[in-house]
Amino acid sequence: MSFSYRSHHSLVILLFLLFAHSIVADSIKMRFINEGTFWMGDDKNLPDEQPAHPLSLSSFFVDEKEVHIWHWQKVASWAIENGYVFSDSTQQRKDGPYWYEEGNELLFPMNMINWYDAVKWCNARSELEGRTPIYYLDNDHSIIFREGEADITESQVAWSYSGYRLPTEAEWEYAARGGAYMLKYPWGNTLDGSRANFFRSGDPFDEASTPVGYFNGNQLIIDADNSFNGENVKASDQVSRYGLYDLVGNVSEWCWDWYYDSWYDESNARKKNTRGPSFEFLAPIKGLEKKPMTRVARGSNFRSKPDANYGNELRIAFRNTFLPNSTLRRLGLRCVRGDIDDPLWLNAKKVDGFPGWYYMPWFGYYWQSTKIWIFHYRLGWLYPKGKGSYDNWLYFPNHGWMWTGSYAFPYFYSNVDAAWYKYDAENPAFGWFNNVLTGEDKRFGRVFP
Repeated sequence: MSFSYRSHHSLVILLFLLFAHSIVADSIKMRFINEGTFWMGDDKNLPDEQPAHPLSLSSFFVDEKEVHIWHWQKVASWAIENGYVFSDSTQQRKDGPYWYEEGNELLFPMNMINWYDAVKWCNARSELEGRTPIYYLDNDHSIIFREGEADITESQVAWSYSGYRLPTEAEWEYAARGGAYMLKYPWGNTLDGSRANFFRSGDPFDEASTPVGYFNGNQLIIDADNSFNGENVKASDQVSRYGLYDLVGNVSEWCWDWYYDSWYDESNARKKNTRGPSFEFLAPIKGLEKKPMTRVARGSNFRSKPDANYGNELRIAFRNTFLPNSTLRRLGLRCVRGDIDDPLWLNAKKVDGFPGWYYMPWFGYYWQSTKIWIFHYRLGWLYPKGKGSYDNWLYFPNHGWMWTGSYAFPYFYSNVDAAWYKYDAENPAFGWFNNVLTGEDKRFGRVFP
């Protein structure tokens, strides 16, 4: 038993290091989208957007901007060193400055990403930041999806884990609408070249993507096609009501969902947290139609037209669809993650109806306040170190470090006085321990005022 922290000073240092690491890991800004109900679709436009229907979603976090090249490369470099394999097409030419340079704020969105690489990158981003990956090759969620091309089914996705993933189509539209059903665009109902990058919009990167967040009200738009009467104008701030950029124009963003043009007619399309048609539902339909199965991408792109023959492609409700192995300059991604944290101990189970509470048969109930401290219903506040099985150190604020495990509990080893104690679970006062050798009773657990 080599693990030893003998002072509050050491604990403070440890907490600081953990906190500092979290700051570095979460340096890409995300916005919190609170749970709610919204109307999805558009009854007045294209058939695959109809009928408009109410949907309820749980809370989630979403990237403020599209994943840019520097962020992609930072994660991908780590991923490749740790068993991830991306397709050759993902490493091809990208728009604009290829890599991040100190002082260069023009970070272009990562593009030419197929759906499989986008999903694997989400897993890698999760692992790099100490979160649990979402996408697996098996229903038991034991084989992380790190290489190849796999049509991941819904049951192979660990939706309750804390890692990053692609948004569902419903989450994307909910975030884009910002609580307002009648909006055409995330910022309002008017469109011009100062608000988004679309086909012949007049921005200086016409026919290519613009840097992420470029339309923030600070950048100069160069009149490329007389759209502004020969004058240079400033980009308008096209931030959405939820604080998001580039939801329309620039690059289309991969979503989780399989595409089905009649999906909104299905009753399952109205279920809370709908994830689109399942593979099992859609495969027979596409087989009979002799059509390949495609994935949804939302948000239009720099090739999209506001006056296309089949409607305004820049509208929030517009739906794009691509083969999952498509690699196009106009395809990118934006990540989401659930409003959850992993249990500190991997084999803990959530307690239904009690947010934040977990249960392990050998240890009992505890509440997880953060990824640092837990509150055990009988032992009080504890700082854990371990995985919840055979090797767990627990810091008791009024005693110090003690060790236990699933096969040792209710016995604890005290690192402070090098003695074994048995936890007295029957004592109604909570927190009492009995020294195995001396029989001395001590109270290490929670103490009520």
